[in-house]
Amino acid sequence: MEHEFSIIEQYFKSIATQDEGVELGPGDDCAILSFPAGYEACLSTDTLVESVHFPQHCPPHVVAARAMGANLSDLAAMGAEPHSFLLSLTLPSVDEQWLREFSEALRQLIQRYRISLAGGNLSRGSLSVSMTVIGQVPVNSAVRRSGAKVGDDIYVSGTLGDAGRGLELVKQGNYENYLAGRYCEPSPRLSTGMGLRGIASSMIDLSDGLFGDLNHVCLASGRGAVIEASRLPISDELRASTSLASAVRMALFAGDDYELCFTAAPAMRSEVKVVESETGVPLTRIGEIRDGSEVVTVDVNGVPLPQDDTSYQHF
Repeated sequence: MEHEFSIIEQYFKSIATQDEGVELGPGDDCAILSFPAGYEACLSTDTLVESVHFPQHCPPHVVAARAMGANLSDLAAMGAEPHSFLLSLTLPSVDEQWLREFSEALRQLIQRYRISLAGGNLSRGSLSVSMTVIGQVPVNSAVRRSGAKVGDDIYVSGTLGDAGRGLELVKQGNYENYLAGRYCEPSPRLSTGMGLRGIASSMIDLSDGLFGDLNHVCLASGRGAVIEASRLPISDELRASTSLASAVRMALFAGDDYELCFTAAPAMRSEVKVVESETGVPLTRIGEIRDGSEVVTVDVNGVPLPQDDTSYQHF
């Protein structure tokens, strides 16, 4: 049986590039990081567990992509730029083919998102992947959940509900289509998040579903919200794969899209359009922040729709 440290040396230390900002990477008791003057750090951690956050026997490149996407999406929601990350991997056994595929996928993600592997841990147990991501933002520029104001527009990036339908297809063994790809390889909206610094009054990433995540913004801001169902951005692929009613439910309540939901004053509409143009990611206005504490969804006539679903809950 391979030793823990030989596995780290063979599969992970080689992909841990010594980029600017990482003074000391894997191999010591701690990583040593540095940040430019005038910047502060944003940190987030997330754990993905087999059969909970990805199906059993999921391909290793999908596990890597979902772990990285979920964690970087938290940085995007703060308007942060990726800096480095720590990786903790729990494995039921040493599977060299799995490790090769996982570490190669991780290497490609590190290059794509320009983020450094600074350290981590390896242990034995049920398959799970934990990441702690570190980002950087200019001092006092991070976008929080708590800044939404009455009258602010509510926006979302991209299209919603794709990953929810994609998960259903993946569970059937279908990995080879657009919707499955949206579940398997989420695209954290980092450029969009950074572009919205100074424009968005509040922001959150959509990991557990629009309805539930917008509720988090409203709770933090002490406000309510109205979502216009007819404005929800739904992809042609999702419309073609299910009924319109089901597509709308998925857009409202399904998780794993890792899009951004943010609020901005109506006076910022032209600035939002500039971010949309510069990043190439659609930004759709779907509602408004209101007085009160409730989040409601209305039809095209302004009539409230039944709220018979809830977003994802861990417990």
